[in-house]
Amino acid sequence: MSPLTRTPLFLLIAALASLLLSSCSEQASSSLYDPSATSKPQPTITSVTPAGSAVAGMDTLILQGTNYSSVQTENTVFFNDKSATLLSVTPMQITLRAPLEIGDSIAIRVAVSGSIPFSNTILYTLEAAVVTFGDLSKTELSTSLATDTAGNLYAGHTSSGVEGGILKFTSAGIRSIYALATSGVPVWTSLKMGPGGYLYAARNSRLIARFPPGGGTSAETWLTFPVGTFISDIDFDQTGNLWGGGNNTKIYRIEPNATITSYTFVGNVRSLRVFNDYLYFAARTADGEKIWRAQISPSGLGTPEVYFDFSLAYPTCTPRAITLSSDGVLYIGTDAPYGIVVVDPAKAYIAPFEAYEAMFGTGLSYLAWGSSGSLYASTVEGILLEFRVRGQQSAPYYGSTL
Repeated sequence: MSPLTRTPLFLLIAALASLLLSSCSEQASSSLYDPSATSKPQPTITSVTPAGSAVAGMDTLILQGTNYSSVQTENTVFFNDKSATLLSVTPMQITLRAPLEIGDSIAIRVAVSGSIPFSNTILYTLEAAVVTFGDLSKTELSTSLATDTAGNLYAGHTSSGVEGGILKFTSAGIRSIYALATSGVPVWTSLKMGPGGYLYAARNSRLIARFPPGGGTSAETWLTFPVGTFISDIDFDQTGNLWGGGNNTKIYRIEPNATITSYTFVGNVRSLRVFNDYLYFAARTADGEKIWRAQISPSGLGTPEVYFDFSLAYPTCTPRAITLSSDGVLYIGTDAPYGIVVVDPAKAYIAPFEAYEAMFGTGLSYLAWGSSGSLYASTVEGILLEFRVRGQQSAPYYGSTL
């Protein structure tokens, strides 16, 4: 090869080498690695309050530890793979709402922006506040509910679309047949355990029936109202009188000897409950949906007064069932997505079970307190639920104590 031929080849090799060196230099200069950068210290968790367990989707938890960011959005708290809603933060404390993650070995970890490692892991238990109860089949739909002093639950139900009698459940959910189906009854709309062990029942008609103590058979008619009267719900007071209401112009008191006395109230009474010498009732009138109450005295029923203006608080929703706790907290089953509205004696109200709205279908039709803070409910679709309400007990069901 002549010298003239070798010269262009040499120049080509030199140019390629220069290009390669230039490319490597540019790649090195655009690297994300900064040898002078520092990472924030690893966060830690030293304690969780309440200790050991809480209610998923409802309870407020406090994490104590170190190296949290004072900027709330720079902290993330994971319960397994689900992040919690943070309420407030300091460098040593995070307050949060427990997420809807249920289990007994949930891994809690904290991530802080700018810190490479997660915190240490704390194992924790989150319990469900609402669970299905009673193991009903797909063709069995729960309707009206009642309980006794032992905490047993009595549930009217339909089976394949036909009234199927009364089921009895222990507080552990063990099921038995309490009473047989009653001919001519499409569905029971109210049940209450009464004096002498009789289970009283209404079905939004003009009759009140009762099952004999211990059940075992279908119901027999106890009394019948005049034509045009509708009794959809009933409850006993402490003297053994039974109160009834429905879509009428009256509220009714039935004495133990079946004597009926009526008191004027024009409205559709959907649910009623006796508490502390008052009759509470959810009703629709010309003024909208409200919770009323009227004082019970030996002479009869006082003038009804508005206790809670439900339409004002929830203009598009309907109260379908009511009950009260022993300290006067009102529980309202509604057709709102959040299921139950809770009203304290000062009239402050919340919807604490909103996180469980996927379980409530189109609303809650019936409520009944059990024992140990269990509140049972039947949905419009006939699903039987248990609400586990910490620190609350039922107001007395007077009929079952007489």
